[in-house]
Amino acid sequence: MQVQGHVQNGLAVPDGAVALPEGAEVLIVVTSRPVAASETMSAEELSRYRDALAGLKAVPNENPGDSFSGADHDQELYGACE
Repeated sequence: MQVQGHVQNGLAVPDGAVALPEGAEVLIVVTSRPVAASETMSAEELSRYRDALAGLKAVPNENPGDSFSGADHDQELYGACE
């Protein structure tokens, strides 16, 4: 059986009623390319998004030369992960 569908709020949703038994295994094959933000945002939203990214990039590094990485931080908090 092959069923057409779409993604809605992060979930795969069939385009019509499909009767499947609870717990049935399914295989989902994505047939379309990822959509760029510029294709889904209005010009105003895209401008605000780019402004926000530029603002984040402009935040000064308070600890230049600090070699203590985020991974090091996590290891200190949670221990070594295998």
